[in-house]
Amino acid sequence: MQRNIHRDNQSTAWFLLWRQPLACLVRMPWPVFFAAMGLIYLGAILVISLLLAGDQNHLAGGMSRGLPKAFVFAAGAFFANEFIDIMPTSTYSYMVGNLAMVAGIVTISTLTAVVFARLTSNETPLSFSRHLCVSDWNGGHLFCRFVTADPSQWINVHYCLTLILDDSPEPGLTQRRVVPLQLLNAGTPQLSQTATLTHPLTADSPLAGLSLDELHRRHAVLIAMVEGIDEVTGAGLLQTHLYRPNDLLPGHRFADLVMQKANGFKQVALNRLNHTQALTTQLPG
Repeated sequence: MQRNIHRDNQSTAWFLLWRQPLACLVRMPWPVFFAAMGLIYLGAILVISLLLAGDQNHLAGGMSRGLPKAFVFAAGAFFANEFIDIMPTSTYSYMVGNLAMVAGIVTISTLTAVVFARLTSNETPLSFSRHLCVSDWNGGHLFCRFVTADPSQWINVHYCLTLILDDSPEPGLTQRRVVPLQLLNAGTPQLSQTATLTHPLTADSPLAGLSLDELHRRHAVLIAMVEGIDEVTGAGLLQTHLYRPNDLLPGHRFADLVMQKANGFKQVALNRLNHTQALTTQLPG
């Protein structure tokens, strides 16, 4: 199956990750995750019960509470990791009981780790601008902006903006070419709420001489990537966002989103992320 490039690296639906069980469990919505946990527990107990179904006469003592003895014994061994109400009296049932305890330890500890991973994960903390602004194709700049409502700050943050497009190194041969774009600000020691990635459109820029039609023809995309560390939890942030040629906004620049309040303090207006202002220079089509 061919995997498409997503706009955000965290947008892959959980049900598409069935070949990666851990990623699938981490990405599931909480109600679906708890239902999956219950089914995993129940499935393991039912498998152990089936192994003991033909040997229930060697399960002594205890009250089955109207349930099959094999099921009660399997559930007790799986969750309690010891033989409490019902004791095995044959070598076979004893070995299956030990298998149930090992399965319980592995399953419960694994799902506990998944719960911890979900609680400590950062789901799409950044919101990227809808468009890439281009002030002037000849000597201007290309701008990409993002904001975050996360109250904590990110430290040791690195930015990356990459152009990917079709290239023909030889006649009849086409391959995808990956070209990093130089940024005026490749990172910051500390990120609060917003940043703008700025690429100078000089003669040395990989975008020099490429019109919008050429970018469309070569199936070009631009990928912005932000990587950093949460100062409070130490958790890593790695997020990407994909732009296509239709997302380029020629002759525009982002409007200021830092507003000054009546008391003199400045505040980032997150709702102004996509506000732009028109310029006179237009990008050639």
